[in-house]
Amino acid sequence: MVAGCDHEQRIAALEKQSQELKTELAKNKAAADFDFQSKCSRDAKAWFNENWAGTKDAALLDYTNHFNKAQNKCFILVEYHYSIDKKTGSWIGDLILYDDVYENSKYGDFSENHWISLQPKIESGDHVSECEVYGKKCTTEDEFNGLIRSYMND
Repeated sequence: MVAGCDHEQRIAALEKQSQELKTELAKNKAAADFDFQSKCSRDAKAWFNENWAGTKDAALLDYTNHFNKAQNKCFILVEYHYSIDKKTGSWIGDLILYDDVYENSKYGDFSENHWISLQPKIESGDHVSECEVYGKKCTTEDEFNGLIRSYMND
């Protein structure tokens, strides 16, 4: 039988080594996550410029992007407002979620018509004409935002 006088020292050394490896792994994972987020940001900007930059009738045209680590996808949400009647000021606001800038497939869509009537009397209103995320129907912008939250946050 071999007696281990330095048994506790060896365990302490192994625990220290294990902790150092965990720290190094965490640093590498953080660097990789940053690389994926940076790549998503660059690629989303290029995708947006290629697919939307030529839109001439936009009153508002913007996007946000997010790299979803759990799904390993780069999502992009485009916000697009455009006039449908310059005389009255009526306009449509769209929010469109694409599930991956690399596959260019639509994942969700929200569209709301903001109408203004000047005759016979001044009236205005809003009407949601489209609200769906990955096959799930919705009726309001808040519901739409709730449905896309799991894709645009993680």
